[in-house]
Amino acid sequence: MKILIDTSPLDTGHAIRGIGTYTRLLVEHLEKEADITIVRSGTKKAENFKPDIVHYPYFDLFFDTLPLLKKTPTIVTIHDVIPLVFADKYPAGIRGKAKLIKQKSSLRNVKAVITDSESSKEDIQKHLGVAADKIKVVYLAASPHLKAADEKEIRRVKRSYKLPKNYILYVGDINYNKNIPQLIKTARYLPQNVKLVCLGKSFIEQDIPEWHWIKTQLALSDVENKVKFIADVPGGAEADMAAIYSGAICYVQPSFYEGFGLPVLEAMQCKTPVVSTQNSSLVEVASDQAIYVKEDAESIVQGVNQVLGWSKTKRQQKIRAAFAWSQKFNWQKTAQETIDIYKKVLND
Repeated sequence: MKILIDTSPLDTGHAIRGIGTYTRLLVEHLEKEADITIVRSGTKKAENFKPDIVHYPYFDLFFDTLPLLKKTPTIVTIHDVIPLVFADKYPAGIRGKAKLIKQKSSLRNVKAVITDSESSKEDIQKHLGVAADKIKVVYLAASPHLKAADEKEIRRVKRSYKLPKNYILYVGDINYNKNIPQLIKTARYLPQNVKLVCLGKSFIEQDIPEWHWIKTQLALSDVENKVKFIADVPGGAEADMAAIYSGAICYVQPSFYEGFGLPVLEAMQCKTPVVSTQNSSLVEVASDQAIYVKEDAESIVQGVNQVLGWSKTKRQQKIRAAFAWSQKFNWQKTAQETIDIYKKVLND
């Protein structure tokens, strides 16, 4: 099989986001397979390449990312449709709505849609009108390079990033569905010696509603000195990321909704306990290996306090079980299931 993959997300701001991670790791693992030829778009090799399938690993609801006319059988990955689930929180505007109509039309003649979870599959059916039999669920996985760090590495990153001695961790964006204001409020109820660390490129001063919500909550809860923002971990610094995960008391996923929730697996792989809200895809990803909480700050901190109350033995038991669960997700499996979809498309 000859597959052309649109790797344009790796050349944009998406390179350091989940979309970039998915594209990079999927392509890297597909390229290791002997019975398939993978060519990346935009390369010299792609100029005269005649693929059997074109795969777009990214779909934007409000921008032209999928052509209407397709000369070659086409597959697209749609990670989630959260802006349509919370339409009142993600106003598209007139242009965005027009683009959405065009993007929906572009989906009609794709051969298959890949998505990250059963939850997202249901949303794609409901909001984009794609038939259920055309949507294939392929779970993601944490990067194989993210591994539990030793104490020396943890001390190094704590010095390097000026991390608190004791902290709970959040990794991700600040979009509405992430529920960051309630996460910030959680810091108000944490023990005096425990702080909150929020890591992600969007945790910088900026003139957008989401940042204003964060600043307002910091002031209302009076927790400016209990919250640390980190926006500058380099995209490729997986050793640093692993040590930041490993050094945390627990990882907290406070979201109202997720299309997958990759940091949950990343934390488990780094042997860090997970406290998570119980909705959307998160119950698929975490199974029974997370402490589940409601979306309000008081409930979240109850989950954190559970972790703080564990004995050393119980903590080790919990993280071993969660680590074993996380290993059921791997990129070899993701790549192979993607290849199976390619084969089915060509054989139909």
